[in-house]
Amino acid sequence: MKLLCELSKEHKTIPRDEICATLDAENMNYTVVYNNEDVMVVDIHSSERIIQRLADRLAMTFVINTLLFSCAANLNDITKCAKQHPLQKRGSIAIRCNNRSSIPSDQFISCLGEVYTKNRVVNLTKPDIEIRVVITEDVAYVGINQACINSSGFQRRRGHLRPFPSPITLHPKIARVLVNLSRVKEHDVLLDPFCGTGGILIEAGLLGVHIIGSDIEQKMIDGCRKNLDFYHLKTSSLYCADIGDIVHYFPPVDAIVTDFPYARSTTTKGEQLTRLYTRAFETIAELLKPHRWAVVGLSSKDTQRLGTEYLSVVTTYSVKSHRSLTRYFVVYKKE
Repeated sequence: MKLLCELSKEHKTIPRDEICATLDAENMNYTVVYNNEDVMVVDIHSSERIIQRLADRLAMTFVINTLLFSCAANLNDITKCAKQHPLQKRGSIAIRCNNRSSIPSDQFISCLGEVYTKNRVVNLTKPDIEIRVVITEDVAYVGINQACINSSGFQRRRGHLRPFPSPITLHPKIARVLVNLSRVKEHDVLLDPFCGTGGILIEAGLLGVHIIGSDIEQKMIDGCRKNLDFYHLKTSSLYCADIGDIVHYFPPVDAIVTDFPYARSTTTKGEQLTRLYTRAFETIAELLKPHRWAVVGLSSKDTQRLGTEYLSVVTTYSVKSHRSLTRYFVVYKKE
């Protein structure tokens, strides 16, 4: 089965990398057939369970479809291919178009409608079958909607809306992406050693991951616990501790996801950032199990080299944050 994933285009590479990392986490064998900024097509031995699991996890994908066909983005080829790929399921139908070409969307919908709406009821509100066509400049991708990603939950979990608010916490969508990039599995143990008010832990906990955290400030630990309780998430341990001391509190973990302090609105207790980051990487390397991933938010791209003494760099992403701030999210692996 081929899945057609419609990407959010919030970043050039993160959406498709998030899909691959999530499939790895779910132990799925897959082959990437095609990808660009608009769509990603993966060949996979799929099921309703894995499609729903992907929909529950992913943050930078809009819709997951089963692919009917792809062809040149012109009306003649689309009509021809539609006739060669009849629908197997009975029921009412709707056709939606996500169009990035210069041809009007209604023309694509009309030509598909001539093939697929014969002897069927058109229901634009609650169809039994929703056909989705994604038109890029050169290629048309036609699929059947299997699951939509509900992004409203990320908006409701923004930092200022939590019981213990914070204006500087990561957006929940970014936090979820980082968790997925760590390839953490359900029931694995994930550590955030700079947990703050718990944004990363919340997103991991909602996926059924066992979450633990630490922070140097007791008020952050108290606030984090309040936020986790609000979302009915239980944690085995939250510690107020310096980054160098947490090796005494935690056994080795399956994944580490964290956003390092960057000394604007966060505290480093007067410690110089280079020294703090170096100690943090040393601790991460000690606590992370072999062949597992750590995903770290950094204040500058140059600081990623501090981790290379302990871990291997897999990928680096730059993400624009509020105002002039750019964050660098680095995926590391412990060999």
